[in-house]
Amino acid sequence: MESVIDTPVFFLSAAEHSGDTLGASLIAALRDEFPAARFVGIGGRKMAAAGCRLLADPTANSAMLLVAPAQVGYWIKLLQSVQREFSCNRPSVVIPIDSPPVNIRVGKRARQLKIPVCYYVAPQLWAWAPWRIKKFAAAVNTVCCVLPFEEAYFRQQGVNAVYVGHPLFDSPADNPVFDPAGLKPPLPAAPVRVTLLPGSRQAEIDANLPPMLDAVRAIRARFTNSAFAAAAADDSRAWQIRACLRRLGESVDVRTGAADALIRWADLVLTCSGTATLQVARHHKPMIVMYALAWWKWNLVGRFLVQSRYLSLVNILADRELVPEFMPLYGSTQPLIRRAIDLLSYPGRMAEMSGQLQNLVAPLEQFSREMPAGRRVALQVAHLLRAAG
Repeated sequence: MESVIDTPVFFLSAAEHSGDTLGASLIAALRDEFPAARFVGIGGRKMAAAGCRLLADPTANSAMLLVAPAQVGYWIKLLQSVQREFSCNRPSVVIPIDSPPVNIRVGKRARQLKIPVCYYVAPQLWAWAPWRIKKFAAAVNTVCCVLPFEEAYFRQQGVNAVYVGHPLFDSPADNPVFDPAGLKPPLPAAPVRVTLLPGSRQAEIDANLPPMLDAVRAIRARFTNSAFAAAAADDSRAWQIRACLRRLGESVDVRTGAADALIRWADLVLTCSGTATLQVARHHKPMIVMYALAWWKWNLVGRFLVQSRYLSLVNILADRELVPEFMPLYGSTQPLIRRAIDLLSYPGRMAEMSGQLQNLVAPLEQFSREMPAGRRVALQVAHLLRAAG
């Protein structure tokens, strides 16, 4: 007779495109461990292609997780459908992936039914709103951390945590598909090259691209033979970036799905905060990190939520300002412009920053070479499954 361990059913919950990518990779790792496993959940096209039966695809609404009250009804209905699935077709293990506004609720519903929960990509409670830790602890059995210091933090808070490595480092940075020479049409071979990473969400691009373009204008005036490129996560974000460029009268080469190649092409990267900073760091490229936010949002809300000394992941890992960060960025963009021009004017400073970034990511790369993050998560899921019997 087949047991639950032989033919488990895994429920994966991914609310954003990045989570969909992680979910598809995790499905492959779980299938290696449990060949007869079945997969169900919420996610996007990549998870569906990997063999997951989707109840819904919330990735198109991911930009609305925090900024659109009109979308509250959508998320309520989605959580209700998840609840019904848990009750009618009880999964063996529930695996929420990132997106804490939705997935902490998913985990809570599973725990109420005594279904084991393995949360992948720990929410950054150490950085902001740490009082949510009790709610999070009640929603998980195990949390898989992607940053090395997170395991100790969560364990000190009474949460079973395991460092699994960052999936960004599972593939080598010198992968031939990241070679900018392979882009068609080719990027210009200018002596000064700057890449813009304004974000993957609509609201991020609306906020971050205009001040980045202020820097583009100033750099172009200072270095007449300069070239600029912007990375778009998908076609809709490319359309949004191009619309902003037309509105502001700027010319920047926009490429879709080629962020790593654009980073490798650049001398300097202007990036919004988030995982993108680690993506730049693994290519050892000098960067300036920013996140535009209205002054009233920061002074009335943001500064009371944020607990971390630094806000960019690179500086948090380094525990110092290894790269310039302008977070929050509001008011004049002149300080940002001055730092960009200063770095581009002194290649030695950029070379020094590049070497420091290489040293910073080396331990992360080594950990992932020993075992990919997805494989480590699969082992934690297997442990929960076997413990549940």
